[in-house]
Amino acid sequence: MGIAMTGSPGFAQSRAGKSAEPIGQSSYLANCAVCHGAGGQGDGPYAGYLTRKPATLTTIRERNHGIFPLEYLYKVIDGREMVAAHGTRDMPVWGEVFRTESVQDFWPWGSEQLVRGKILELIYYIQMIQEK
Repeated sequence: MGIAMTGSPGFAQSRAGKSAEPIGQSSYLANCAVCHGAGGQGDGPYAGYLTRKPATLTTIRERNHGIFPLEYLYKVIDGREMVAAHGTRDMPVWGEVFRTESVQDFWPWGSEQLVRGKILELIYYIQMIQEK
């Protein structure tokens, strides 16, 4: 049985009077928006250079009959476990990118935990931008 999310993701707490930034937003803007667009519409500045249009991320729940497919998205973003139905992979393997970054940063508790956290932050943000 897969994992599906129906609740709302959390938000980072405000610090020093700043408004709260949704969890994963800065990571999304740094890693995903260049192709998927700042609003998740598949219209990022690099979209026109790709052989396949990037997915629209705001209708994932709608396309899955009201269910947000966390486990499926985790595998897509992580990329280290090939999903046969995807065919060739156009999107970067973020799991490997995040692992390499965490090793370079000398993450003391093991890079895999950091990779999982970064991927889950992205998924929470993508869940938040779903159209109502």
